[in-house]
Amino acid sequence: MLCRLWRQASVAAVLIFPRATTVAFAALPPTHKTSVIKNLSTVGTGATSLSATGTTTNGMESKIEAATPVNGIPGQDIKEEQPVRNPITESSTVLVVGGGRGIGLEFVHQCAGRGATVIATHRGSDISTDLKTFMDDTRYNIEALSLDVGDEESIANAAKELKARLGDRPLTHVIHSAGTYMKGMSFDGTSRGGRPPQPVVTKEDMMTTYLVNAVGPLLVAQAFAPLMGPAPGSDEKHLPVYSILTSKVGSVYDNTSGGTYAYRSSKSALNNIAKSLSVDLAGEASVVLLHPGFVRTDMTGGKGLIDTPESVSGMLRAVETTDATVGFRFVDFKACIIPW
Repeated sequence: MLCRLWRQASVAAVLIFPRATTVAFAALPPTHKTSVIKNLSTVGTGATSLSATGTTTNGMESKIEAATPVNGIPGQDIKEEQPVRNPITESSTVLVVGGGRGIGLEFVHQCAGRGATVIATHRGSDISTDLKTFMDDTRYNIEALSLDVGDEESIANAAKELKARLGDRPLTHVIHSAGTYMKGMSFDGTSRGGRPPQPVVTKEDMMTTYLVNAVGPLLVAQAFAPLMGPAPGSDEKHLPVYSILTSKVGSVYDNTSGGTYAYRSSKSALNNIAKSLSVDLAGEASVVLLHPGFVRTDMTGGKGLIDTPESVSGMLRAVETTDATVGFRFVDFKACIIPW
C-alpha cells in the first residue's frame, strides 16, 4: 500500500514539477520507473486536467477544461496510447498549410480519404500537378487556396477568402506542414563534430528560416484560429485540433550533433510558439506538435528512413487521439513523446 502511494506521489511530482524531478526519476528502481511511466501515459485521458475558460468564435464562453500538458523525460522512452477519440470524418473541414507537395500533400490525400473536406494551400498561382490530380479525383472533396506563409498580406487575404468560402461552416482541423530548410548550416564552413564541411550559416539564412518556420506559423494561427470550431453535432470534448509540424532537431535535449543553426533554432522557437498557442487557445482548440521522422521528400533530397504515407499515417493517429482530455505534447509519428 505504501509503495503504491509512493509511486502515485512520484507520478504527481513529475506532473507538477517535471524539471525538478528528472534527476530523481533517473534514480528510481526499475519497477517504480515502469509504474511512473505507465501512469504518465494516462495523462491526457481525462485523469488530470487544469481548469480553463476561453471564448469561442461565436462569442460564448467555453467551460471545457484544459488537460495537463505531457512532457517527455530526457533519457526515458515514453509512448502514448492512441485510441481514436476525435476522428476526421465527412463532417470535418481540414486546412492543410503547405498542401501542395511532400508531407503536406500526403495529409491532403489521407484526410480526403477519410471523407473530410480539405483545403490545401499552395504558394502563388500555380497548383502542383500532384495536387491537381487529387482535386480532379471525384472520390475526394479538395479545394486549393493560395497562401505564402512568409507574406503577411498573403496570409490575411487567404483567411478572408476562406472565411467567405466556409460561410457558417467551421474549420475543424488545421495542419500546418509548410516549412523551409536553407542550405547554410555550418558555424564556419569547416568539419566540426564529426560532420563534413557545410556552407556557413548567414544572417539571411537565419532570418529567412525564422520567418517561414516560426513567425509564419504564428501569423497563420492568428488569421485562421478564429475560423475554427467543432463539427456540427459533435461531442463537447471534440474541440477543433490545431496541429503543427516541427522537428526533433528542435529539441534542445536531442541536440548532440550541433550545426544546422537556422533550421534547428527555428524549430525550437516554433515549439515555444506552439506551447503558447496551447495556453491561449485552451478551451477553444487543442494544439499538438508533430515530428514526422526522417522522411524521403524533396526537402531531404530524397534521403530518409521512411516514406510520406507511413509518416502521415502515424501523425494522423496523434491528431485523431487529440480531444479536450488530451494535453499539449510534442509527439512523433511512432507515438513517442519527445523531450524538449
